[in-house]
Amino acid sequence: MHKPEHKSDPGEPIEHAKQSGWQSDSALIMLAVMWGTSHVITKDILATHSPAFYTSMRFGIAAVFFLLMFSNHVRRSSSKEIFQGFLLGLCSFTGIAFYVAGLVFTQATKAGFITGLYLVFTPLLGFVFFQARPTRDHVAGLIVALSGFILLSYPRGGEPLNWGDVLILCAAMAWALHIAATSAFARVSDTRTLAAVQVMTVAVMAVTVHLILKSLGFESKPNTLDSKFLLQIGYMAIMVTFVAALIQTWAQGRVSSTHAAIFYALEPVTAAVFAYMVFGEQLGFSRGIGAALIVAGVMVSRLRLATRKNLIA
Repeated sequence: MHKPEHKSDPGEPIEHAKQSGWQSDSALIMLAVMWGTSHVITKDILATHSPAFYTSMRFGIAAVFFLLMFSNHVRRSSSKEIFQGFLLGLCSFTGIAFYVAGLVFTQATKAGFITGLYLVFTPLLGFVFFQARPTRDHVAGLIVALSGFILLSYPRGGEPLNWGDVLILCAAMAWALHIAATSAFARVSDTRTLAAVQVMTVAVMAVTVHLILKSLGFESKPNTLDSKFLLQIGYMAIMVTFVAALIQTWAQGRVSSTHAAIFYALEPVTAAVFAYMVFGEQLGFSRGIGAALIVAGVMVSRLRLATRKNLIA
């Protein structure tokens, strides 16, 4: 697996992006589709299993795969690479924790679009932590997308505020930082170490939280290991976690975070299609406008910048 030899700002294109353009673009599209389907599968799992149990099973299984494949490699990695992987795992766990807690209380369709806000948060957090200066398009896109979030989540007809939407917004912020950090770290560190350490970090944190909640009596669902759950958790652990972590760190080491985020815009659309097919979820007119504004905000923030900088090969 290629290990980049130079460092560049997370928001800027890198020289070898065109050399593997179609491979990295195809990988990012596949990743976005897998993430889109995960909203529906996770929502279905949470109907019968607790969030902490689900998260610990998903990342625990994925961590076993990483240990089997890369344990010797990780032991030979530098302390800097391991620490960077730990930071990615911390960002990922924070996002997952907010997300699964929020999805208990909101629709998979809404979760998909709200999660998509990480696309407009990424350049701002990239600037705060990695000095990748955002443009006017980034700011304009953020305003449009947040307007969409308000329309999508604003209570209707005396409904209370859906705190699930707020929790998923927090998840989007955590994942935005994860995207920016991945683009920065994957250019100077080995992607196998980053992917393995981050997933193992999430697994340890998730199992710890599950055991604490169980000991305190907060795990009330039966959490049965039936065939349907095993099939779903297998897909989530192997494809959406194990394979996706490798794809993300590999592909983002070859493109900028801006370029990657353009393809991630497919995620909420995929989530909406699958949520309609499986649950029959529909947003209604005003919430549909809000969802469209979120996607429009991403386009304003990302596509105009990509066109000017010729990021797409």
